[in-house]
Amino acid sequence: MLIPDAAEWADSTFGECNLGDKRRTKRLVQLSEKIASSIGQSVVKSCSNSSEIEGAYRLIRNENILPEDIADGAFNATAKLAQHSNVLLALEDTTNISFSHEVAKELGYTSSSSDSRIGGFLVHSILLVDAESQQTLGLVEQNRWVRELKEFGKRADKQKREYKTKESFKWENASRQMAERLGTVINQTVSVCDREADVIEYLDYKQQHKQRFVVRARANRPLVNGNHLYEYLKIQKPAGSYTLEIPQRGGRKARKTTMEIRFAMVEVLAPERKQKKIPAIKCYGIYCKEKGKRKDGLEWFLLTSEAIDSLEQARTIVGYYEARWKVEEFHKAWKSGGTQVEKLRMQSAGNIERMAVILAFVAVRLLQLREVASSQKDSKRKCTEVFTDIQWKLLWAKIEKTKPRKNFIPSLVWAYESLGRLGGWNDSKNNGRIGWNALWDGWMKLESLVEGYELRTAIEM
Repeated sequence: MLIPDAAEWADSTFGECNLGDKRRTKRLVQLSEKIASSIGQSVVKSCSNSSEIEGAYRLIRNENILPEDIADGAFNATAKLAQHSNVLLALEDTTNISFSHEVAKELGYTSSSSDSRIGGFLVHSILLVDAESQQTLGLVEQNRWVRELKEFGKRADKQKREYKTKESFKWENASRQMAERLGTVINQTVSVCDREADVIEYLDYKQQHKQRFVVRARANRPLVNGNHLYEYLKIQKPAGSYTLEIPQRGGRKARKTTMEIRFAMVEVLAPERKQKKIPAIKCYGIYCKEKGKRKDGLEWFLLTSEAIDSLEQARTIVGYYEARWKVEEFHKAWKSGGTQVEKLRMQSAGNIERMAVILAFVAVRLLQLREVASSQKDSKRKCTEVFTDIQWKLLWAKIEKTKPRKNFIPSLVWAYESLGRLGGWNDSKNNGRIGWNALWDGWMKLESLVEGYELRTAIEM
């Protein structure tokens, strides 16, 4: 849920954080407001004066402030927003944040090479989204950990290791943390995960605790009826089809295609060595395949706790899975574009982690801003919900090169596209989608225009 005013957003997100001293919490709120008002800039450039800079660095360098304490308060703020939704999507994904400067020595390996100069954190995030409105509510869980170098190359031994010591336990651990924060609202929450979450212990946990899920199947698991998952779903009668618009991404061109859906109730068996401990997983399987003969055509096998007896219900579940891209967009906003967390140059792992947590929630805000501004459903919303009068009028003068008409306020969609154009975007791919870097560059140029305008006004006075 978007809160346009940066000060109000900062207070609602971090105002309840317990940092051991109310003055620390107040400083956190002030710092996050400054950062949210100057996306992409350093702490120094975000602050107005030397006193604010000194206070910000005291907060970031304070070893008595745990990153978890900052995050927990903000997670709980998201959980409060979730109370008003009928159905929630808990979109999950894992990424890494990496650094190549001196601090990398304090962190773990994130690449396939044990002698790489790059070090960083592994991060697992849960982004909460309202299923009906598709609005992003915020982060409700994020876990960071370091892969120790002494563990490098030991993946071959994973079958001998205790489940709770494996990285794959992150899925269950994240669900436990989320359930604790959401309380009874967990019953309205559907975890949506990609193939990496196809872990039999995780599916068992979800089943035993009656938690809802949609997981893309990675393994062609055996079924109680003697078949295997993939083959069994493929022989089901087609329930129908729908049109899917595939957006441009990376080197892939945008296109429209037709997806065919088949589904059936299934009982998935654990690997034979685990069947004594883990009962069959009773759920529904969905086979969603792109029609035609493309070699790179889309093909999804999904497992879900949701009951399905019609094409409409199956299409709803597939739609939940299609929404999972939002958590990937959040990671992009956090890492390579938007807040650019990987460009932090603090010389302590603890300092970087504290700052990274703050920037994670700023990145969510940036995602929400783009979400609202780019939605054609909100084409009647005015840009003053996000931009100040000075900001939008300077943006108008730069892009439209005319004075705005009297009593005229442009739409939020116009402001979003104009900000992208200011950052070098020209929609050459005709998809209307503005990348994080163009938005960030546009925002920085707009802030420079505002600073120049304010400086000239002060001189003229």
